[in-house]
Amino acid sequence: CIGWAYCDADGNLREHGQIPLEMGLPPNQQNAQITNTCLQIQQLANKYACPVVIENLDFSKKKEVLREKGQKYSRMLSSWAYNLFSEKLEAILNNRGIELIIVNPAYSSLIALVKYVRMYGLASDEAAALVIARRGMKLSERLPRSLTAYPLVKKGKHVWSAWNQLNKLIKSWDAIQCRHDYYSIRVSNWESLVKPQCEYKD
Repeated sequence: CIGWAYCDADGNLREHGQIPLEMGLPPNQQNAQITNTCLQIQQLANKYACPVVIENLDFSKKKEVLREKGQKYSRMLSSWAYNLFSEKLEAILNNRGIELIIVNPAYSSLIALVKYVRMYGLASDEAAALVIARRGMKLSERLPRSLTAYPLVKKGKHVWSAWNQLNKLIKSWDAIQCRHDYYSIRVSNWESLVKPQCEYKD
């Protein structure tokens, strides 16, 4: 499925949902499904009178981003012809006078998990959609206050430097071996992960 989120002018979540998808369809059925999905997104944009924001996923250049999101996610998008989806969505939105904003996908899944899954009780794809929507509004995604007390990044660095350091810490944690572990472990407080790692490094 594709998660979507609508936020207000301040970047606060107002509505969210999912558009179901079926994988492994024959090409003609897949194309029809892509068109139908794009039309549903267009209808949501009309309903909320807002632009549409999506990630710029280049499968030839964004290997690191796709690894961050997980192998299953990467295979799903590849098989579902993401490039065809983005092209068709752009055509449909342009035809109806709706703005399409394409943003950098860096750390969107990680930010979603750390900041918004628990805050709003969202599915991971809905939380990532919120991150993408906020990024389209050029809103910053700083680390939660519970994590800023730890030396994840030097002062003066771009905020993504902190997310990069957190991502490295998570990958070094023995309890997390794959994307699914983010949910099965159910870390109630990310401080419980970061604090031991930082203390060990010190």
